Amino acid sequence: MNPRKFRYISLGFKSILIVANNEWRAFMHNKGLLLSMFMQPLIIYGLLVLALSENIGPVHYEGLIIPYRQYALTGVLTFFMTTQMSQAMYRATVDKSYGLLAIKFINGIQPWHYLAGMSLFPIIGLVFQSLVLIVLGFVTGGVFNVGLLLLSLLVLIISLEFWSSLGIVLSTRISSYEQRDVIMTLIFSPISYAAPTLYVFSDHSPLIIRLLAIINPLTYQLKALRTIAFGIFDGLDIILAIIITLLMIIVAQFILKRMPLSLSER
Repeated sequence: MNPRKFRYISLGFKSILIVANNEWRAFMHNKGLLLSMFMQPLIIYGLLVLALSENIGPVHYEGLIIPYRQYALTGVLTFFMTTQMSQAMYRATVDKSYGLLAIKFINGIQPWHYLAGMSLFPIIGLVFQSLVLIVLGFVTGGVFNVGLLLLSLLVLIISLEFWSSLGIVLSTRISSYEQRDVIMTLIFSPISYAAPTLYVFSDHSPLIIRLLAIINPLTYQLKALRTIAFGIFDGLDIILAIIITLLMIIVAQFILKRMPLSLSER
């Protein structure tokens, strides 16, 4: 088959289901990962946030006065979003290392179909962790409004597409799981804390913190999530979060369309 032509072959929407089904089976067979995902809300919120809330007073946010644990709970949700990016990186790295990515593309799976199907693994993980956190927050007074918080999960899932697409793009540049772990530890873990997840962003924050928050896409995604979770409903924040995600998907599709493909294991 002419290598210049196979990229234009498409199975259509069926290919999304093919990739998604494979990711669903991979998720369900990883019981150890499921246990790890269950423990994260208990550790981050159950130990860290609840302990901090005993020493931190109410938070002033967009004209509201809310308990710190309610403010921080939304920040913890975005922690899960960025950590789920590592799952997208891992799954895409497996595909690339064993030639599965090339096989999928050769057989008619287009890049945007691949991005959509591969997002199922991190989405399931994110929803699972979010529900565990919401239950925990509900019994500890950490939920501002259950209905609004569940609605805000839509923004969370849309924003996850940014991070999973970014993770898949990065997987095209790495050749080992060790490199993936280094990227997550040295780059993306600080991103989670540079955004106002557990602290309140203000003009009195240190200059370096303000600069990091301004250039951090997580800051704007978190603001969009909170505008729904706290019943503010600022349309501009929500639109901005959607635009950020769409731009990342476009970039990821562009890169996947032009990346060299290999059937050999690396």
